[in-house]
Amino acid sequence: MKFRVWDEKANCWDASSLVFYPYEDILKQGRTIQWYTGVKDRDGKEIYTGDIVETIYSNDPHHFIGEVIYHEESCGYRIKAYTQLLPLVTFRYVDNKPVGLLVIADKVVGNIFELPCKPDHNGECLTCDAWLTDCQFRKEK
Repeated sequence: MKFRVWDEKANCWDASSLVFYPYEDILKQGRTIQWYTGVKDRDGKEIYTGDIVETIYSNDPHHFIGEVIYHEESCGYRIKAYTQLLPLVTFRYVDNKPVGLLVIADKVVGNIFELPCKPDHNGECLTCDAWLTDCQFRKEK
């Protein structure tokens, strides 16, 4: 099991050793645990829950960007895109036969605590191409 911890009070990653308490106590301390999914993006960067990822469908008009979550109903990691829930990993097919796994998350572009949202000169998010007021990743504190 591999994870990282965000300290909301200090607004940074917590590199200190972590003593496990009940999950409610961790939240009361203002800390959030993000679990490693076991998957890496195309650049070899580890993907954790809470990461914002781009999908491999870069030439598709339905290019997706979403947050990696643990989906309890399917007992697996998913990409929570603006309009749908995508698998993090799926089967790769050749001639209609599964030949291995395909990682759908192509590139980590940020995480829910260090948002990738940057406006262009028109006030649109450069990550998801929405107006910053409508950007799915901006979370008001």
